[in-house]
Amino acid sequence: MALKLVLDAPKGSRPKAGQLYLIKTTLGYIPVGVTSTEAFFGAAAMIHPYRALISDPSDTSWFPLVEKNELLIPPIQIAKSDFRKGGPFQRIPAKSHPKTIPFDNYFHYTLADFWSPEEQAFVPVTRENEWVPKERRIINYTIHDTNPPQGGTTDEAPEGTYFMTDVLGGYREIEYALEDALAYYGLIDTPRPAHPDLTESQEHDTMPTNAQQEDQPLFHLAEIDSVTTLFAAMDTLPEEAISVIEQAGHTPNGYFLDNLAKYLLRQANITTDGIEFDSDAGMFSLIGTTETLQPLHTQLTDLFNNTNDLQRTLKRAKAAGTDFDD
Repeated sequence: MALKLVLDAPKGSRPKAGQLYLIKTTLGYIPVGVTSTEAFFGAAAMIHPYRALISDPSDTSWFPLVEKNELLIPPIQIAKSDFRKGGPFQRIPAKSHPKTIPFDNYFHYTLADFWSPEEQAFVPVTRENEWVPKERRIINYTIHDTNPPQGGTTDEAPEGTYFMTDVLGGYREIEYALEDALAYYGLIDTPRPAHPDLTESQEHDTMPTNAQQEDQPLFHLAEIDSVTTLFAAMDTLPEEAISVIEQAGHTPNGYFLDNLAKYLLRQANITTDGIEFDSDAGMFSLIGTTETLQPLHTQLTDLFNNTNDLQRTLKRAKAAGTDFDD
């Protein structure tokens, strides 16, 4: 049975740095610790998944892993909304538990969206769906708990570095990484799964069903310290919307949404001068003001909930000369 996140948490909670949680999956519970609530411009929590799989939520035998920071997979950023009721997270009830220990810096490769079983890391791929050779990768780092994020690039990461994904964690790739790592460390005895993104035989085996995500918002708006971010993970796009976009001859990625947003803003006579377009293939991300991005958030949400409107908008945008795939 493939690992999937179970979205049935009976209680919701607000993530808090230092707090421990369990991620409920179809294979058991995986413990995680929140190390920061300032990730992704304050819209996400940084979590450390620990190297354990338990069946009883009251089991605390894995606590020493927290103090040693022995991780199952690299740290990941999770939207704060995922901690609400009906999500996969369950707060550890123990009154005395070890506090999570953050790393000084968090590392990722530019455009790293996919999980590599060979490296136990999130790694970028080429257009031919092959791993980008290490000598061609750009290593980025983020300083812990800086908001807006601060960091840079480096020629070499410290030995033993965990390489994260470059985008806000999507369920599909996280589920695959968790299952693969559980098998890698001998915590499950099932064969390690074939990669869902780089093989043709397993297109959507680890993708949550629409029923699981129907109450999850696609577009998120976060305002922290007068900085507003509008963002969406590409692997959460509804299949119906993906079909409309592809039938129109475009690629449903962050760059496509950048250009759609620019078109919508022009139609509303709103200048883009004060907006930072910070998207990549796996993540749509705009940084600006609430006054500018709130109406766009509403408009994009409405469009992607109505494929007929989306289809008509793409036709009008194309007729107006919009290049969606530049």
